[in-house]
Amino acid sequence: MKRILVWAIVAVVAVAGGGWALLNNAGKSDAAGLAFYVPNAGEGTVSVVDADNGKVLDTISLGTEQASHGIALSPDKGSLYSGTGFQGKSVVKIDTNTKKIVKQTTFQEGVHGIDISPDGGKLYVSLNPGLGKKGGGLAVVDTSTMEQAALVETGEGPAHVAVAADGSQVWVANVNGNTVSVVDAASNRLLKVIPVGQVPNEVALSPDGKLAFVGNVESGSVTVIDAQSFDVIKELRAGDAPHGVTVSPDGKEIWVANNESNDVSIIQAATLQVVDTIPTGAYANHVAFSPDGKWAFVTNRQSNDVVKIDTAARKVTARIPVGSEPHEISLEDYTVSSAADRGNASSDAVVDAGNAAADPAAAVQGQIQTAESGGVQIEAERLLPTGVQAGQTITASDYEKYEIFRVSLTAHSGDLSSIPLSDNVFRITDAGEKKAPDKWVVESKDAHHPQYLAFFAKPENSSLNRASLQIGGVSDETVTLAWK
Repeated sequence: MKRILVWAIVAVVAVAGGGWALLNNAGKSDAAGLAFYVPNAGEGTVSVVDADNGKVLDTISLGTEQASHGIALSPDKGSLYSGTGFQGKSVVKIDTNTKKIVKQTTFQEGVHGIDISPDGGKLYVSLNPGLGKKGGGLAVVDTSTMEQAALVETGEGPAHVAVAADGSQVWVANVNGNTVSVVDAASNRLLKVIPVGQVPNEVALSPDGKLAFVGNVESGSVTVIDAQSFDVIKELRAGDAPHGVTVSPDGKEIWVANNESNDVSIIQAATLQVVDTIPTGAYANHVAFSPDGKWAFVTNRQSNDVVKIDTAARKVTARIPVGSEPHEISLEDYTVSSAADRGNASSDAVVDAGNAAADPAAAVQGQIQTAESGGVQIEAERLLPTGVQAGQTITASDYEKYEIFRVSLTAHSGDLSSIPLSDNVFRITDAGEKKAPDKWVVESKDAHHPQYLAFFAKPENSSLNRASLQIGGVSDETVTLAWK
């Protein structure tokens, strides 16, 4: 959720040193610091991250191989809401104290985005019909019973959801329709469908509720909308493939995570101009702020980590490994604006700055080739021995025996992990022969961004400067990617 929620402080608890603590510790780390949650879409888990110390405290299993891209935390921080993507087609309610699933609601379609009302009474879940299928909707779920109360038809392929700070509006990005939909929360009535850029993935609302910002992946742009009149004010360039977008707690900056340029763009709200860019990691995915605005956190979909950024210094200070295909961050749900809470919401510690200099994006080397088949983006990368890192599934001895390619599929709608890609990828020899992979490794099972490693025995009498992959099964057409 891209909004600022002002909490009414009804009670505080004194702690040593004259400081203050929040009433509920469920959203905090064991060391009385700030904790947040990240769904790992490629493996069906949720990472519990200590924001202050820069480490994973726990990993919650959803019992599936996929997790939905959205996540939501209740206002009292006692309940966490995650989803099981296209595999389980459900949204689950998790007790943050026990880390156990207490309730589950199953739908007929895949679950993508998840958000919650300011009072915690309603959960908003975007339902996606699947690859090549029309339609989609926004399910309204009563959080006390976990029963569906309403279903709103929003547009083609709804993705992420954002609720206004006052709870009056719900915004949905429709990735297949190149639109955003605005829903009246009181009546569950569709107010407006607004055309934006190509493949809009996420919407962020300003703290005062006056503006909405939409990240358009394929357009490489951010659409700025008047949230009252629903008029498009401006479409501005960000980085390559803007995917995640959020607004700083003070409303002065819009931060955009760019998939393909591996960075975040910082837009000044007053001028609507990009004023800075910060490199993050491989496929910057989503971004969120600590409650006091001192830190920003960015998930990186391919390097499988979260970076912590000092917002004043514009510098990455820590890199936190999480699970496969990390997506939205629960900090996007609520930002505490109380002065008392700001003082302890996030520490000033700079964690593991030494590791931040080693950019995982640099470990993935080799020329990348891309193609499109049936509306699905195909990316294949020829990996080189310089890409070896400790703990990866590729070893130095693998490079001695195999030519290794990373093959990724991307579509922001539908379950691509069900495509039988392993039976449809071939290495074409210089003589024109088709060779199947000798080894096939699934790196991520995420529905929208599955990723694989194909190992081919090195050809004895063939130039290693040239390579050709034939990829089928995605649609009726077969594509060929060549390295020369």
